[in-house]
Amino acid sequence: MGHHHHKPNKAVAGDPDDGHGRGMPRRPDGREAERRTEEDRREVGLPDGAGKDDATRYAEERAEVEREANQGTMPRSVAPRKKRNPFPPSGYGK
Repeated sequence: MGHHHHKPNKAVAGDPDDGHGRGMPRRPDGREAERRTEEDRREVGLPDGAGKDDATRYAEERAEVEREANQGTMPRSVAPRKKRNPFPPSGYGK
């Protein structure tokens, strides 16, 4: 029985630089990955973040950190690792 070798059809096998095939493509398509991420976020009910620039996202995250620090659920400063408790704080003692 002979071996059948053929060149793959690009429509089936994809572009070798950014298409599918064995493992990750050499050059992943960033726009396609971003589109799939947004689609996945919508499917699970997370906000998609569309229309927000990096500065807006940073400001929102910074505000959340400030809220948590003001509530006492996040420390304002962190001691060196050797001086820190090896376990995170828990709410069991409250």
